[in-house]
Amino acid sequence: MVKFWRKQLEISTHQTNPAETAVNISEVIRQKSLVAYFQPIMSVTGKKILGLEGLIRGIIPGSDQLIAPKLLFDAALAGGLTIELDRACRDAVLAAFHDYHQANPDLLLFLNLDTAIIDEVGGSNYLCDQVRRSGISPKNIVIEINESKALDTRGLSQFVTTYKNKGFLIALDDVGAGFSNMDRIAGLKPDIVKIDRSIIQDMDRIYHKQEVFKSLVNLTNKIGALIVAEGVETRAEAIQVLKLGGQVIQGFYFARPGNDFVLKAELIVKTAEVVDAYKTLLLQELEDYNQKCLAYTHTVNGMIKALAVVDRPDEFDGQLHKCLVHAEAVDCAYVLDESGIQCSDTVGAKNIGACEKLVFHSAKMGVDHSIKNFYYNLIKRKQDTYISEPYVSMATGSLCITYSRVFRLAAQKYILCVDFLETQQPQPISF
Repeated sequence: MVKFWRKQLEISTHQTNPAETAVNISEVIRQKSLVAYFQPIMSVTGKKILGLEGLIRGIIPGSDQLIAPKLLFDAALAGGLTIELDRACRDAVLAAFHDYHQANPDLLLFLNLDTAIIDEVGGSNYLCDQVRRSGISPKNIVIEINESKALDTRGLSQFVTTYKNKGFLIALDDVGAGFSNMDRIAGLKPDIVKIDRSIIQDMDRIYHKQEVFKSLVNLTNKIGALIVAEGVETRAEAIQVLKLGGQVIQGFYFARPGNDFVLKAELIVKTAEVVDAYKTLLLQELEDYNQKCLAYTHTVNGMIKALAVVDRPDEFDGQLHKCLVHAEAVDCAYVLDESGIQCSDTVGAKNIGACEKLVFHSAKMGVDHSIKNFYYNLIKRKQDTYISEPYVSMATGSLCITYSRVFRLAAQKYILCVDFLETQQPQPISF
């Protein structure tokens, strides 16, 4: 549980100064001088509270002053009492969760486990005994583990298998942060995958984070796991999670952790507001997309009209240069023959050659594009037009989409490929 307890330092209003207070960790454990906090985990599309994540604050015995989590766990480590403190923390969380469980028997408790202790205690039955004594069914308990902190990979796998067989749910925590091993996700077969705040933060504005999140959603879907977006703090981030396939959200946007958490109706109302905002965004994006496609089509039609007047394919380059002089929204353009071989140079408007990184380079005449979607969908599926999803152009490193269209010259079939910059709204241009 160490990770989450330490992460929530800012919620404490009576926190002691670690430099001034020495923690008697033995007394804290003996007197169970601990208080449980909870943060809701929201099923946004289901418009319900899926579960609560439990975390802990230590209290100086005989006072109401909270102990800084780092000080608490550092003291336990120094005193060789990490396992004892971890168990005491779980006892406090399970006891505090009991009333919530009584009010809603379907509610899940996300119970953090210090993965490092698995290397020491292995698959002991202590956790099972704790849960049994609490009167809560294992099916309501989600054991959160951070796989990157476990040194004994085989022991971790055995632990996960053992507790899944006992009816517990397993969640991998902090996925996407630091050195999270993607191979272990498939190997451990978790029920839940929690995506770290480092991926979620500003995901509504950062394209690369969006692609990482989409990849994680695809992976978890394929292994039959549920994805939880952690650390969502803004409506824009929440909407982006929904847009990219996530459905369950945890973070300050819905509620900060607290020791007096109430299953408030306001939380459900807030999920409905997010869903409504997402629907509005979808409609707006659809309208924007339709407008962009009209502009794309106008531009491509004009370019094909210009290419159709030449006598030979070796004149394509000159016509493309003329077309793109004022095409601010075009990254680059080129022509393929019917077999997918590039028969023109890659001609750019503004950004060609702008990227200095050697990994990015424009395709030259003679390059084979026959395995690319913008060729395959036109020729093999006999479509007239293809518009790709946004991607990073290997020509310039810019975010773009490829619009490809079949045209004919002297009874020969060719394909015009135009890469439009996604950062700009294309405007119709005249030729």
